Amino acid sequence: MKINTGNINWEKKSGILIIVICLSAMLIRHFIEYYRGTWIYQYGAPLSLLVFYGGVLWSFINTFLLISKYKTELRKNLIWIILSAIPFLYISIMMIIAMNKTI
Repeated sequence: MKINTGNINWEKKSGILIIVICLSAMLIRHFIEYYRGTWIYQYGAPLSLLVFYGGVLWSFINTFLLISKYKTELRKNLIWIILSAIPFLYISIMMIIAMNKTI
């Protein structure tokens, strides 16, 4: 299956970039735990959280832009909308699970 990337606009490309940014922030946060107590951990931990939650916010905004742009062709672009919403859905589902565990 060949994917033609010539007709992909910036909202669709940023959906892929959002996932890459959020995954890389999660990996940085995981690997930075080995440097606990050093300046790398001191600056890297808040930076990785900022990048991750910035990606989640960007995911929400980009999903909203994709839905508003493709109102008439929503079914045709559903894959791109879901792809863009993955980080936001991840945080939402994890918060729902965490809230249900405490009740």
